[in-house]
Amino acid sequence: METLITIDGVTYTFETSNGKTELKVQSESTPSEDKKALKIKAPKAWLITRKNGFPLFAVRPKQDEKPFRIITADKLYSEKIQWFEPLADNYRKPIWLHPNSSKPGSEAYSAYKHFTWGQIIDFAIVDRWSISFSTRLQGDWKANSEGGAGFLMVIVDNAPYWTDGVGQIPFAVDTFRKYLEELRTKSAAISKTVRTGMEYGDGNPFSPKDDPTNEYDNYMVLRGALWASENFQLAIRKELFHTPHTVRIIERANTVYQPGSLQYLQNSIAAGSLAQYGEWKK
Repeated sequence: METLITIDGVTYTFETSNGKTELKVQSESTPSEDKKALKIKAPKAWLITRKNGFPLFAVRPKQDEKPFRIITADKLYSEKIQWFEPLADNYRKPIWLHPNSSKPGSEAYSAYKHFTWGQIIDFAIVDRWSISFSTRLQGDWKANSEGGAGFLMVIVDNAPYWTDGVGQIPFAVDTFRKYLEELRTKSAAISKTVRTGMEYGDGNPFSPKDDPTNEYDNYMVLRGALWASENFQLAIRKELFHTPHTVRIIERANTVYQPGSLQYLQNSIAAGSLAQYGEWKK
């Protein structure tokens, strides 16, 4: 199988056979006595494939890195490389995505589980116990059958992500709601949500391992908290509490979902938001 990939205005041919993908070098007509080695022109790109070698997408390496690689998505994940949060560590700019990635039935399509942001929101706005977001419990979106279902990668509205990155969003939304009801101010609730995400970075509720890194998972928690801050409002209800000798007024707070902008889910974290809420950078 051949795949034509255009990078930096040049079209390259990649050939996949027996679970391996290689850059195909076009032959040139030369005199039989010409012993000069053929110069191979490779793109400055890392081509990411499925385990069977099928090309999925390509990213741009940094200046001091090997300029051309063909590696599996599993290998890229093990190296903690990501392409969706430019300000986070290990970011590599995406430069090519297989055109059939969102075409049902195609080889490229089947590499991912597919969602819309609306589906992510439907899962995220369900009020859950905090413990349910622990690894492999009902709120663990990346493992839940309604969520990532164990896929390494997902596509949300035609853009690919690591599944565990998107899985931070339902946790962040639920946690933000809890802290907004408790603290009564959105900025304080966002900050505490981010700190909680850092504290329980490994998903273990009993002996959590703190994650103060600049990697993508903390950025995705912030995405979810920022989105929730625009789409949930605080409602205060006053109730009279009668005792034999007094009457007290008790305030009860809850959050109300009021659908609004998707901007914080669809877009990577901006420098201003990072400066204000990037607790791991402080």
